[in-house]
Amino acid sequence: MRLIHIMALAAFVGCSDRAAQRGVDPRIADESRPLVFLTYPTEPPCSYVDDAGKIVGTDVDLARRIAGKMGRKLVVEGVEFNDILPRLKAGTADFGIATIIITEARQRDVDFSTPYGMGGACFLYRKDGRKPRMSRLASLRVGVEADSVHDLYLCCHGGDPLRFVHLNDAIAALEKNEIEAVFFDSIQLKTMAENSGGRFLATPLETKDLYGVAVDKRRPDVLAAANAVIAEGGAK
Repeated sequence: MRLIHIMALAAFVGCSDRAAQRGVDPRIADESRPLVFLTYPTEPPCSYVDDAGKIVGTDVDLARRIAGKMGRKLVVEGVEFNDILPRLKAGTADFGIATIIITEARQRDVDFSTPYGMGGACFLYRKDGRKPRMSRLASLRVGVEADSVHDLYLCCHGGDPLRFVHLNDAIAALEKNEIEAVFFDSIQLKTMAENSGGRFLATPLETKDLYGVAVDKRRPDVLAAANAVIAEGGAK
């Protein structure tokens, strides 16, 4: 048995070495290796932890369709949003989905699929409060996730937002009336408004953004599968 294990390991190493020599990522050559998928599980309905402690949501559903298209198993990892692209760039994960907005700057570090959705950012505010407007942004107490594209957008438009580590922290501050509004992706904020029993309202879109599957640049096979699934309508 020991000899068999040694021979199997030698064959695997040899295969990986040959793949590396051809400039092919060993993860492509090893079809038995599961895909490592990253998401940010704090944003229902896209990605969140259910009552059973399992990461679920529309982003996870899309990831499973991509893995199914490739005939691969899927490992789902919940991480901080700002860790997704660095992990992909470092090659410690294969792809990520978390309503990641496609930008030129991000395309320098990762590949993006064709857009699987279009949305944008809006304000969430209390029904008993003032409706937030971009025209009075300078005097608006608005919360954002720190270092996000929404943070940058408000700063570029004359705002001075209050920064929170997580969206849920900003929502909690809004609940306590410590801020007047939250600025974030409309998918999540509109869902929160719908589930708030009328306590929260969401404004129309302030921006228009395209969301893509972020893929390690060394994984053209994953990129091709993601594009195929999206073309088939698999993101719905």
